Amino acid sequence: MNVPLLLSQFLDRAVSLYGDKKAIFSEDRALTYSELNERVNRLSDGLRKLGVCKGDRIAYLAPNSVEMLEGFYGVFQVGGVMVPLNIRLKPDDYLFILNHSESKVLFVDQDLYHLIQPIKDQLESVQHIIVHYKEDSLDEISYDEWLSQLSAETFKREELDENDVCSLLYTSGTTGNPKGVMLTHRNNYLHALSTMHHLRVSDEDVLLHVLPMFHVNGWGSPFYYTANGASQVCLRKRPLRLFLTRWKNIKSVSCIWLQLC
Repeated sequence: MNVPLLLSQFLDRAVSLYGDKKAIFSEDRALTYSELNERVNRLSDGLRKLGVCKGDRIAYLAPNSVEMLEGFYGVFQVGGVMVPLNIRLKPDDYLFILNHSESKVLFVDQDLYHLIQPIKDQLESVQHIIVHYKEDSLDEISYDEWLSQLSAETFKREELDENDVCSLLYTSGTTGNPKGVMLTHRNNYLHALSTMHHLRVSDEDVLLHVLPMFHVNGWGSPFYYTANGASQVCLRKRPLRLFLTRWKNIKSVSCIWLQLC
């Protein structure tokens, strides 16, 4: 029997084996894998109701937040292609990437919205902008309000092949325009298996997401730490020192790449 290697299977495993484990921590929130899965189902339901179809590009401009983490799995369930945007670029860079990728929906964090506002009227394919942690003054869709109105029931996933593209990643720091690189479910799945074997990831690990999730999908960490039921800490903007003070009782913290600015 030939079973396609699809990234959604990693969250399925976490829900099946570690569903009641409080494993996703962010600010004052703590979610179990089952609760994360419900949010993912709501996101997928919302994307489908917005008209997102298999192969459509969904862009994310966000820090290492819970919303960014659940975005991967929510987008994959509808057969969409995740387009993570480097949060350190200029508005003109986002204009090029969003138009070149033909992204249909853009999720953006409130603190980064000012980078999109100057080029909003020049976006050619983006039909909806949804804001994480939206302030009332913005004339955009509030992510939390939108998500709360959607179904948490098991989502009927798009039929996918492991060779379908799931990530479209753009370069930065070059002299010309950013270049897009396509990765398939199979690419990311096999990378996840090899990396988690090398790092010996287990359900006893705690991952502090320090490597940006926009950088090569966080080097795959949202996939293989989820697959192993590890705990994951998403810091949207809180300083690392405060995190270490609060979480001093955590047994171990596994990081792939730790950059202190």
